Amino acid sequence: MKHIINDFKPQGGHHCITNSLKQIFEFQDISISEEMLFGLGGGLGFVYVNLSSAPMISCRIKPFEFEENLSKILGVEIKITRSKKDVVAHEKAIRNIDQSQPVMVYADMAYLNYLNLDESSHFGGHTIIIFGYNLDKEVFYVSDRDSADRPVHTPLGEIAKDSHIVSFKEMTLARGSSHRPFSAKNKWVKYDFSKKKAINKEMIEKAIKSNLDEMLNPPAKLLGINGIGKFSREIKKWDKFSDEKLRLAGITNYFMISKDGGTGGGAFRKMYGNFLIEASEYIPKLKASGENYLLIAKKWDDVANLMMELYQSGERHLLEDMSNRIDNIKILEENEMKNIIEIL
Repeated sequence: MKHIINDFKPQGGHHCITNSLKQIFEFQDISISEEMLFGLGGGLGFVYVNLSSAPMISCRIKPFEFEENLSKILGVEIKITRSKKDVVAHEKAIRNIDQSQPVMVYADMAYLNYLNLDESSHFGGHTIIIFGYNLDKEVFYVSDRDSADRPVHTPLGEIAKDSHIVSFKEMTLARGSSHRPFSAKNKWVKYDFSKKKAINKEMIEKAIKSNLDEMLNPPAKLLGINGIGKFSREIKKWDKFSDEKLRLAGITNYFMISKDGGTGGGAFRKMYGNFLIEASEYIPKLKASGENYLLIAKKWDDVANLMMELYQSGERHLLEDMSNRIDNIKILEENEMKNIIEIL
């Protein structure tokens, strides 16, 4: 027995969560760009985490918090629920497909074989869409953020398919994983569009003010604009790392900044810049700020390229250069965020 939702059209995108949501919205005949979803959900963020294996940054707010923000501001129910047992999660996915409802699920990237990732590359905050199944072959049909015309680069190669076939066994491992960070643990999304609000100026202002206030006035030194400053200082200390740890820090943070890691480019700053430009249809003065954020995104990409060079060469002199660049980015971002608050 085979069931594929014919009205669902897999689409590639910049970032897994916004791309998954964009596809769900499109299925409901609601067209909203990934960038607009990212901005309305207050996606801009920063955190420096000093893990034992290697330091890691994240340049957006936490998964699950983003979906909650977006749900509140748009009036759309985006409820993250969890099935305690693997078999229940599997059965509910089948049931949703039978009702012609694509399912947005969280999955540990390390267990999705088509991503070609190392076995240790666990990340359970990744989202995909299940839009069909074949019981005879025991497989699901899945849409990720790659597509035939939008390739995604992974550490072990490139993928560019409109959809992927994932075995039931593989999906159970990916969905049921308890590995950190952001354990998948059979989380999936229920949605209800019956009370959706139309996008307006006030909604955009509220989202921007809330997001930038969190960036400018974070509750901890490793968060927001403070976190970027900490990153600039801490990276100099990487000089004490072993060669292996230094290279791991390089490749890890390359993917946390580069579009290859699902940021849309420039540590999510390109997506935020394009959001501000799109939002300028409602608030014209935001266009210049959007263009400035695109320039900031390029500076983050320059840091990402140095991270890749660090991974490939292990050259420690790169650390001082990156520290100076990151400190400059901090100043630019802080000034631009204050300017946006002034505009609003």
